[in-house]
Amino acid sequence: DRLAKAFTAKGWPVLAFLDTHEPGKPEPPYPPHCEKGSGEEKLVPELEWLETHPHATLIQKDCINGFIGSIDVDTGNNTLISWINQHKLEALVVVGICTDICVMDFVVTMLSARNHDMVPTLKDIAVYTEGCSTFDLSAEMAAQQGLPKTAIHPQEIAHHVGLYTMAERGAFIASTILM
Repeated sequence: DRLAKAFTAKGWPVLAFLDTHEPGKPEPPYPPHCEKGSGEEKLVPELEWLETHPHATLIQKDCINGFIGSIDVDTGNNTLISWINQHKLEALVVVGICTDICVMDFVVTMLSARNHDMVPTLKDIAVYTEGCSTFDLSAEMAAQQGLPKTAIHPQEIAHHVGLYTMAERGAFIASTILM
């Protein structure tokens, strides 16, 4: 919230993905989450102000990867790429949940898009560690929910692996953002 407010106060554009899945459409290996109409697909109360802010763009995505979720299936156009190119952005600061899933898939894909000149002005992608987190799912919790052992997700390790992978691929990992 603080980072989005600081960006919009400077007139900088902010884009937020809303994880918005069709009810009953699975996304293996993850259990159902953020289904339309559940309330989980909405912004947290602290960020609801983005819904009407003139510098904010919201994109509903139906998959873990925001880049893929930004593709209009009817036209093939990518709303995210258009947004970056329209604003001639030189850098992205990325935050989100879950560090090792949605954030990592998005960042790694954006690095490839940048490397393939799909976003000609984009130079840097920074992941702000203080704005990222992931979940914890112990073996016991997975068993209680009837999930396979592959669903086990140790929070601290998964967060670290996500950050490491993004850095290894060329993202900047930042614990502070100077403006």
